[in-house]
Amino acid sequence: MKHWIFLIFFFIFLLACKTGAVVVKDGATAYQQKKFVLATQLLEKEIASETDAAKKIEKLQLLANAFDAMNAPEGKVNAYKSLVELDANPQYQLELGLAYKHAEDFEKALETLTAYQKATYDAFYSAAHIKACEKVLAYEASKSNIRISNIEALNSNAADYAPRLFANKNLVFTSTRAGNLGDKIQPWDNEKNPDLYEATANKNSWTSPQNFSEILNTDLAEGVATFTNNFEKVYFTRCSYAETGNSYCSIYEADADGDTWYEATLVPIFSDSVNIGQPYLSKDGKRLYFSSDAPFGYGGNDIYFIIKNGDTWSEPYNAGFSINTEKEELFPSTDSRGNLYYSSNGKAGFGGLDIFKAAPDKFAFGPSILLPYPINSGADDFAIEFIKELKEKDSELVLESAVFSSTRKGGKGSDDIYLYEKLFINFYQLDLSVVEKKYADPLNSESDILGMQPLKDVIVLMKGNEAVTPASGKLIFPLEANTDYKILLTKTQYFSKSIEFSTKGLANPDSLLITIFKEVELEKIFPDKEIVIPNIYYDYDKATLRAESLPVLDKLVAFFEENKALTIEIGSHTDSRGSDVYNEDLSQRRAQSVVDYLIAKGVPASQLSAKGYGESKILNACSNGVECSEEAHQENRRTTFRVISEQGIIESGK
Repeated sequence: MKHWIFLIFFFIFLLACKTGAVVVKDGATAYQQKKFVLATQLLEKEIASETDAAKKIEKLQLLANAFDAMNAPEGKVNAYKSLVELDANPQYQLELGLAYKHAEDFEKALETLTAYQKATYDAFYSAAHIKACEKVLAYEASKSNIRISNIEALNSNAADYAPRLFANKNLVFTSTRAGNLGDKIQPWDNEKNPDLYEATANKNSWTSPQNFSEILNTDLAEGVATFTNNFEKVYFTRCSYAETGNSYCSIYEADADGDTWYEATLVPIFSDSVNIGQPYLSKDGKRLYFSSDAPFGYGGNDIYFIIKNGDTWSEPYNAGFSINTEKEELFPSTDSRGNLYYSSNGKAGFGGLDIFKAAPDKFAFGPSILLPYPINSGADDFAIEFIKELKEKDSELVLESAVFSSTRKGGKGSDDIYLYEKLFINFYQLDLSVVEKKYADPLNSESDILGMQPLKDVIVLMKGNEAVTPASGKLIFPLEANTDYKILLTKTQYFSKSIEFSTKGLANPDSLLITIFKEVELEKIFPDKEIVIPNIYYDYDKATLRAESLPVLDKLVAFFEENKALTIEIGSHTDSRGSDVYNEDLSQRRAQSVVDYLIAKGVPASQLSAKGYGESKILNACSNGVECSEEAHQENRRTTFRVISEQGIIESGK
């Protein structure tokens, strides 16, 4: 794997190599000459034999930098581990934590960065890095609608990166593979200069890559192309090659004549002693973005753009402080809405280069937003190109897709090209809260109700699965798509209750997680309490149930299905008119008629008991001989139920 510096402008762009005839005798000299592989080999030998602690620390720092330049985070981790053992400087601990992130060892990164935070009280800088580690460790691929796949047909064991859409949905990308034109070798990694390659779209994949153009590709370093909408003009980077002195990269343009490209010409932007590269033409063709180490930027490499004025380009504009930092901002691209995408190692992310997005605001940009994991990883992630963009009311399986480059683990070479897809997938869950009334006197159902409170130890049954509510009364259940649900909630000394809901018709491409919120109240059983069953009517002076009473009793059938452990007394009460004996007999027959109806509907007889109370439990002053209104007498004519047995709860007094 190669350091990001080598990803920039085809592995020469920022290095400004000086290739004099200095003889390499030690690791420091090799490092100065950008011969990083050799530098690491020499430095490791020197460190092993060094007895002076200060010199060993100095060489370890240089070794860490060399591994960093090679984009070898595992080597950088080992160098900083040695530094932490030798020196208590907390900066080394911070760098070790960041190196673990880049190496995608997020558990070690979290452990190290947390220790650094506690030791230094640096709650600002380290907090964002710690949060990124926690996000990765909490990520579950099975619960994400983001899919990342290596496009193996495009990748080799060399560096393959910066894919760009070309005609007929083909891809043009940059590669340092062995078949490149020319024989010039990069001194820092002994690989060939990069060339442009093209892969032809083949249904959902691409064919084996071919050299894009023997006119545009030379023995120099070329790559990171961008095209006009008609694909008749290309902008790309070409880097000079100097045997002695400095080499620089610039943006070139070339026109096409059918399948043939004319010779490329320089696009003048800055002076010849400034590195410019990684061009990207906006979808409307009016802006050409690029990255440059121009000395008047924010530091490192900045994102710039120039604006098309007729046949000429404007002076360059810096993309501003919301984009650029004192470190590296690279590989700009845009979507059809003008949003800018770029990679940076100057902002807190998941490690290495991370891809950010910023919305346009005239000549500036809004805040930069970090693209989520796993688009970004602990490794270098860069050069994103959208194939399909999000649109409203899209019901296709793939809502958004793009190709991008990454050095993440599991690839075929140092840099590989990956496919990102955002799929129309919904995950469903039930957010259940179980509550009960909070009584001023918990033993008296007639006392004041102070509100609702969570109910723990409720057994919740759903499709054969069982869970018990904690002290919070809350449970989260995963749900299936397009499914009807019925759940039963039970607790000793409480009436059971069932609820029904469905995930049918809830699919939404704008939401990954769809949550159904349900709050269920369970009623506590008070054995001495009679509960009035409303709307139970009989014909005058008869025990026959009237038709309008039946729907109410049918609902009571459902209650018994939910409360199979209860034994219920059905009580019937009359008003005071008529003799006591007659009213007791009438009420008994009426109570029995309710019991008979429920038994006929399937309620077990063992759960039911009929009791006629006649006028023995008058609720108001309308007793024998008292003249009352019909409404007052109606209050006394009622049908009730009362729990007389429920798993150890026996009627009071028995």
